[in-house]
Amino acid sequence: MKPTAISVTCSGVCKSFALVDAGNVWKVAFSNFAVLERFHALTDVTFEVPKGEFVGVLGRNGAGKSTLLRVIGGVYAPDSGTVSVKGNLSGLYELGLVGNASLTGRQYAERLLTTHGFRRRERDEMILDIQDFSELGDRFDDPVQTYSAGMGARLFFATATAGQYEVYLLDEILSVGDQHFQAKCWRRLRDRISHGASGILVTHDWSAVLKLCTTAHVIDRGKIIFSGPAERASRIYLYGKDAAPQYRTDIAKLADPTSRAIYLNTGDDLALSIPVDVFEDSEIRAAFVVERMQPGFGWENVMMTRYPTIVAAKAGRHRIDIAVQQLPLEPGTYQLSVQLVTPDPERPGLFILVDSIGWLSNNGITLDIAGEDARGIALPVRWSVAAP
Repeated sequence: MKPTAISVTCSGVCKSFALVDAGNVWKVAFSNFAVLERFHALTDVTFEVPKGEFVGVLGRNGAGKSTLLRVIGGVYAPDSGTVSVKGNLSGLYELGLVGNASLTGRQYAERLLTTHGFRRRERDEMILDIQDFSELGDRFDDPVQTYSAGMGARLFFATATAGQYEVYLLDEILSVGDQHFQAKCWRRLRDRISHGASGILVTHDWSAVLKLCTTAHVIDRGKIIFSGPAERASRIYLYGKDAAPQYRTDIAKLADPTSRAIYLNTGDDLALSIPVDVFEDSEIRAAFVVERMQPGFGWENVMMTRYPTIVAAKAGRHRIDIAVQQLPLEPGTYQLSVQLVTPDPERPGLFILVDSIGWLSNNGITLDIAGEDARGIALPVRWSVAAP
């Protein structure tokens, strides 16, 4: 098997900063840095970014994720360890402005593109694209310091992604702006990925990581505490390594399924039974979802129940039977999720989540479909040709 090409490599990266205040500033003046207390922002950080993929880094404020991105981008030099980036790079570090804030949007774009080495003709075409993408109109020639946060976000993202780079470093940018602008950002990033771009997205927006990344890392106090599938990284980021979402399992609980993996071919029948223990007389309903992770789009519901179905009204052992004939799914890997709910007595028409089997609970059922390409759903159609 041909080895996977790697775009970014971090190996044992450490980074610290001297803590300087009025009490020890004299030590800096006499270059006595060795006695200064230091803050260790990164400790032995190691991971890789395969070519053609975006990798997520999740962490709370102060975890070290922005420092990591700046070390990779060359803004900071690591104290120890090595960083390797293969290909031309574009970095968007938060929403800060590199340079004079009195620059106009046009001047900012011109300066950044010049720094990245684009020729005059390329810059002229790209600046037109930046002005159009950012939707700044006449404000494109106003000083950036007069922009609102949303206008600045549009300018910074449009400029950082105007060219077709091989590696992108993005810090929190996808969590700002209105829905219209965020949709444009996703379309542009999907286009860049389709052309083989790689990148790193650092954020505390776990839903953005699920949309863009198949692999993610969780960083805490400068150390990577988890590396693996993006859905598991998101769960650990949200609930911790050993925690899980809070359910009302005192009302009812799903029993563990006999298997966490189901293997079928396209067109096979799906049959699954899951016992349910109901502990008090309550109306218990169940919903069933088949989901698939689509890089660049996130989790996609490909099949689901139209409305939660009643499975019990009395305490005792019950059973959920799920049956889908001639499963109309194309080859690939899916996740099966089952949720137990009960009507919310205080909010008519809404439900309380009682228990769940799914990827977010770290107990989902994997469905692997093999077979020929795209079976899909065949709809009955009759063709007729009108007489000339």
